[in-house]
Amino acid sequence: MKIVVVEDSAVIRKHLITLLETVEGVEVTGAAESEQAALALIPDTQPDLVVLDIRLSPGNGLNVLRELRASGDATEILVVTNLMHEQYRKLSMRLGANGFYDKTYGIETMLNRIQSGCTGWSQKRQCN
Repeated sequence: MKIVVVEDSAVIRKHLITLLETVEGVEVTGAAESEQAALALIPDTQPDLVVLDIRLSPGNGLNVLRELRASGDATEILVVTNLMHEQYRKLSMRLGANGFYDKTYGIETMLNRIQSGCTGWSQKRQCN
């Protein structure tokens, strides 16, 4: 599975990449820190999955999500954020995210989802 990580913090981006690459079959094929870089990278690399932060520098992940879906891109997108307000979860899902995870407590859940095959790229099914 090819994954792109979109995260503005270099430390968190590196940590996410390290964690993702512990999952068998995962290859992180790209990383971006800004909205513009993400919108250029994702169509070029055609990943199976994007791990997307809401806060980017500059820009934000919700704009990335909105633009990708408006262009017809159906890549699976999992939003990871520290902005755990219900309004962000609802907006992310309404814009087409396939999952919404708390960076502090939800990364393990996200990794388990990827490892178990509960992703659209592998099973074409919905998972909680």
